[in-house]
Amino acid sequence: MTDRGFLFEIPEQASGEQRAIAEIAGLVDALRVSVERLAEAHVALVERVDALDDDTGGAPGRHCWRDLDRDAARELWAWLIAWTQWLVERYGLAQDLGSCWPAHPALVEELTALAVSWHYAYSRKSDPDAPVRWHEALHRARHRWQGWDTTRCRHGQHTTRSADTVWSPPWPQDAERAVTDDVNARQRAAPAQTGGTT
Repeated sequence: MTDRGFLFEIPEQASGEQRAIAEIAGLVDALRVSVERLAEAHVALVERVDALDDDTGGAPGRHCWRDLDRDAARELWAWLIAWTQWLVERYGLAQDLGSCWPAHPALVEELTALAVSWHYAYSRKSDPDAPVRWHEALHRARHRWQGWDTTRCRHGQHTTRSADTVWSPPWPQDAERAVTDDVNARQRAAPAQTGGTT
């Protein structure tokens, strides 16, 4: 019998019990095929959700400064400056982090790592204690910054920092100048490859 989607034939002389068993077997086989299709659809849906829910809060897909071309660096700079300004205001870090941080590669790298980690810590994919671990990483970073002369920018001489230190003008322009210098020093992106030949 080939109706009802059965993949095999039932002999005409089969008993009622044999026919019932064959029909159940056919239904089980059809169910198996449906479950396999459902599993494939589930995997595809998970991949789509992962792609949509990148959990980087609008962060560019690449965060490795060493490997960025001009366009990717410009995009990452814009994202990092906006996030760092939020960080400084939210946590009152102007006394810990100098406004000239974009001119100091080590701080750029550390802030990039903190920003990426922060976005992941607050994503739906993270563990419940990820935000606590991120705050511990921020605490350790703040202690490191206090030991770096680059955050004081006084050529190695200690400058007393007051608790109400703020980034005064012209910090945005200084940041833009550091970004422009960095972007201009990078290679241009390679032209996109076309599929056909002319």
